[in-house]
Amino acid sequence: MMRCIFLDRDGTITVDRNYSNKIEDIEIIGDPTYELFLLKRLGFYIIVVSNQAGVYYGYHTLEDVERFNSEISKRLFGLIDDFFFCPHDKTGSCGCRKPKRGLIDKALEKYKIDLSLSYVIGDKSSDVELGKNIGAKTILVLTGHGKKELKQAYPDFISEDITSALRLIIEEAKKEIFPLCLDFQGKKLQGVLDKKIKGTYLRENPDTSEGKAEKIKIKINTPIEEGEFEITEVIPTLPTDFIVGLRKNELKIDSESKKE
Repeated sequence: MMRCIFLDRDGTITVDRNYSNKIEDIEIIGDPTYELFLLKRLGFYIIVVSNQAGVYYGYHTLEDVERFNSEISKRLFGLIDDFFFCPHDKTGSCGCRKPKRGLIDKALEKYKIDLSLSYVIGDKSSDVELGKNIGAKTILVLTGHGKKELKQAYPDFISEDITSALRLIIEEAKKEIFPLCLDFQGKKLQGVLDKKIKGTYLRENPDTSEGKAEKIKIKINTPIEEGEFEITEVIPTLPTDFIVGLRKNELKIDSESKKE
């Protein structure tokens, strides 16, 4: 199960234009491109979850929202893994409008995500509440409606904007995630060692053309971990080339728990 950053759209990634889904109205807040790229390299999925009640009110169509999202993805150099949105208004009984967790559940059907290792970033109390509903850490940004929402939102962190929020996550990630390059079957791969992830994951299918029956393994030799790691699963959507859970960290935890 992987880490994920769930991002609100309007007021967080883009300037909020009051129900607008016109391409010409897109304005990215700041420049979070580098931070998004680095976080994907560290093994985070980047997924946008947003309420788009303008569809319900007839301001635009589902196709308009999808085109708008596609343009955002293009301007952020394809670093967004996916978009999920709710087209209903707050008077309805749907289960997908934030702070309800329906959009997150849709994402979980498609991606292997550990919500306890994930973040929700947004400019409204509904984003913060969504994060608490799913057991993720929350960051309220002060763009969009953020400053007005401060009195009714109780996030884990507060950041000036999306770029600052992503930098905060990067600093937190440095405590648990270690970048690593290695040679595997003649290829140079870039991935991470992760203290909190269990298992070993690859993005591309390993070469089994020789018909070898034994399990495919990754060999690692670093100051914090070394040895062979059996591949748990190949996941084509993996944000980075590989993710390896640290065995030494797990053994240390086990030994300490036995002493208690």
